Amino acid sequence: MKKFMKTCYKCGTDVKIAKTVKDGVNLDCLKCPKCGEEYFTSSELIKFDIKTGKRKLIRKFGVLGDSMVMRFPSDVLKDYKIKPGDYGIFEKKPEGILIKPIHAKDIGD
Repeated sequence: MKKFMKTCYKCGTDVKIAKTVKDGVNLDCLKCPKCGEEYFTSSELIKFDIKTGKRKLIRKFGVLGDSMVMRFPSDVLKDYKIKPGDYGIFEKKPEGILIKPIHAKDIGD
């Protein structure tokens, strides 16, 4: 873990790289040896949310042959009526990738 701060915001003591367990999830953090305050990167907080089930619409990328794949939650597929053979249009946005589903029947497949 890279240090993203040097001193504790509460007491001003130099923080140390540490590991902690929150709700059964192992996390990297910066910890103040004096007051015990813990500081987490956004990626560690996202990891915590995923592992505790607080972020249900997150999926892990995987590999299938030479391709990168991702599984979609069944409720998303149902809500958008996505079926095998449909298409996804990828749009690059400043905040990430937007995937717009296009049904095969709508483009004549």
